[in-house]
Amino acid sequence: MPRLALFLLLLAGTAAAQTIPADLQLTSMGFSGLNQPLAIRHAGDGSNRLFIVEKGGTIKVVVGGVLQATPFLTIPVTTTSESGLLGLAFHPNFASNGRFYVAYTRPSGWPGGFLGATADQAIAEFRVSTTNPNIADTTTRREIIALPDLASNHNGGDIHFGPDGFLYWAMGDGGPQNDPNQFAQRLDRLTVSGREYYLLGKILRIDVDNTTPNPPSNQCAARGEAANYAVPATNPFVNDPNACSEIWHYGLRNPWRFSFDRQTGRMWIGDVGQNSFEEISRIEAGVGGVNLGWRCKEGFNVNSTTGLCTGITGLTDPVADYGRTIGQSITGGFMYRGPIVPLRGIYVYADYLSQRIFMHRPGDDGTRAPFEWARNANGSWVSFGEDETGNLYIVDIGGGQIRRFDSPSSPSDVLLADGFEG
Repeated sequence: MPRLALFLLLLAGTAAAQTIPADLQLTSMGFSGLNQPLAIRHAGDGSNRLFIVEKGGTIKVVVGGVLQATPFLTIPVTTTSESGLLGLAFHPNFASNGRFYVAYTRPSGWPGGFLGATADQAIAEFRVSTTNPNIADTTTRREIIALPDLASNHNGGDIHFGPDGFLYWAMGDGGPQNDPNQFAQRLDRLTVSGREYYLLGKILRIDVDNTTPNPPSNQCAARGEAANYAVPATNPFVNDPNACSEIWHYGLRNPWRFSFDRQTGRMWIGDVGQNSFEEISRIEAGVGGVNLGWRCKEGFNVNSTTGLCTGITGLTDPVADYGRTIGQSITGGFMYRGPIVPLRGIYVYADYLSQRIFMHRPGDDGTRAPFEWARNANGSWVSFGEDETGNLYIVDIGGGQIRRFDSPSSPSDVLLADGFEG
């Protein structure tokens, strides 16, 4: 291709990225038999498979566009309220080591009982079968980490490996309204009704490639015992004896879905509000220790309860929020980096209760009235996911459907002969 033509193509793609395609649509993937799908992931192993997480404890696999009858994995979980099988993340080296991780709510009858007043939130590791890549080997199960909880809501539960190879885990504030124990702002442990709680209202960052035989006292989830995870030396509170070393960010109410921008490494978080505002936050790649404000603030606003912010400084505002006339339960999404060229560089997210889908475009920071994209937007949108090539999917838990964002008329990625991408 002549260099001038290539330049014009790239320039056109850049300009188009500011405009949402007029024919953008949601295409049903046609999967039948899904029961409360909660998340969708890819393995990053070149297989182009999709893995669908169901709230009740099952992961199903899609091979060549066909939903397989045999589940990839099924485990027992508690499903009360917002509990269940909540997250799935494949190890960055899954293609060679076969390791993947699930975030879930432990079932009743757990050996030794629960750590807190209600079912624990936990992460377990499994490996894929050595004889069938579409089935997990349940005998390889290894418990990684568990946290005590107070209620069956505000569980967060999303997990992702970051660009640095560490595992990130979103945890809600424990459930009671308005976070009466101030868990989201606490960096240490707190005993409530005779039970010790920690790491609630946070995003954790842990190293699942190493263990800790003799954990320090501030590795809170280890509880003084050998741990099947380590804490990265660059975590912000790793050397603070008065703070749990697993903390990466704090000040969150119910971070319902977060993601990493596959191009920049930035973290995007959707945090469900209390009574007034839903919010999205964006944090630069590699930056830790950010206080996102709850319960001192809700969105851009100071929480109306008197005295909540006394003595607390350094709060970070979201990049956008919206009020209850627009929606009432945010579902965090993804920065679009897929084949639809005009949509690239736009963050796509949704609201579960109002069933609306939103776009956060370049220049929209600070907005309190998000751009609503409403075509075919009727669904109980509970999460988003990408495939290996960056196509974006949205999950409808109520309708049991997976839909993909498509734009028939938009230019798509073409790898040019000279190695440039158009």
